[in-house]
Amino acid sequence: MRNFVSMLAAACCLSGGALHAQALDIGPSGETHVPAMTVPSSPLMSEEGNRSRIEHITTERSLKGKSVAEINAALFGPRLERTKAAFAVSIRADRIGGVPVLVYEPKAGAAKGKVLINVHGGGFVGCFTECGGMESIPVAAMTGMRVISVDYRLAPAAQFPAASQDVANVYREVLKTIPARSIGLYGCSAGGLLTAQSLAWFQSHNLPAPAAAGIFCAGGDPGMGGDSRFTGMALGDGDMPPLPSATPSPPLGYMRGADAGDANAFPAADPKVLAHFPPTLVIVGTRDFAMSSAVYLHSKLVKAGVDARLHMWEGGRHAFFYDIRVPEAREAFSVIAKFFQAHVH
Repeated sequence: MRNFVSMLAAACCLSGGALHAQALDIGPSGETHVPAMTVPSSPLMSEEGNRSRIEHITTERSLKGKSVAEINAALFGPRLERTKAAFAVSIRADRIGGVPVLVYEPKAGAAKGKVLINVHGGGFVGCFTECGGMESIPVAAMTGMRVISVDYRLAPAAQFPAASQDVANVYREVLKTIPARSIGLYGCSAGGLLTAQSLAWFQSHNLPAPAAAGIFCAGGDPGMGGDSRFTGMALGDGDMPPLPSATPSPPLGYMRGADAGDANAFPAADPKVLAHFPPTLVIVGTRDFAMSSAVYLHSKLVKAGVDARLHMWEGGRHAFFYDIRVPEAREAFSVIAKFFQAHVH
């Protein structure tokens, strides 16, 4: 309470002009030079959310030098086990369209004739076998639908468009028994970008759009540029942000060699492709380095006339809803479930 009163008093002083913040140095191109400063955890996020962010940062720092597999197991393994314990969902391995998948179904039974396809995150370079579980398990349980999580090919062995091809192969096979109006597609981080890329790929390969899409912790540009590339990296992940540059950063390793003019690779840059997106739910946290990319994609979708919805959670780091202990995670999954229930018929 004392901290709140102090903040309120400071705000009153600032609004009254009695106290002035230090002026920042603005460069000729509009770049802002920010002095060293301490940024507290957001008082608008739950205590559980703040603790989860701190836990993620400290765990990640303790894993410096480890392999991608070791890092993913340590960071996400305990979260996956907590997610499995929280929801009654069955899991089985399968191959669809020649692509390995994991199929998640509510133990109480899945809705007939409806399917959600999940594409997991991991920067296109990794994630343990059930990387998609933290997104698929809650969504299957809360929607009552079957969720197919695609184990698409990864870098460095694969590069664009291998993952889009794998998603399309699964989608094409599912379409043989289930109409597009009864299918949803979604993913977080690299999976969010891959969702956008897959929607573009479907168009260029004469596949119908699914009923709805979820693009989480990402946008439609592989570089994930914008303000949050700097602020989110520092405040969400506790890392030094990349040095500001007047030129776009190189794309992810998976995207090496991709043509910036190819809408299948950079869907956010093509209004005509975006105009054919299905109703799209965009979810991101305010401390996510992908926030700007997500906000930018949403604005472009709205401009293109798409039924696009943006939900942001204060203080949320990248993929904040992977920790089911966090109240904001439950809120996010509730939004996701209601969105797909409303659009997948």
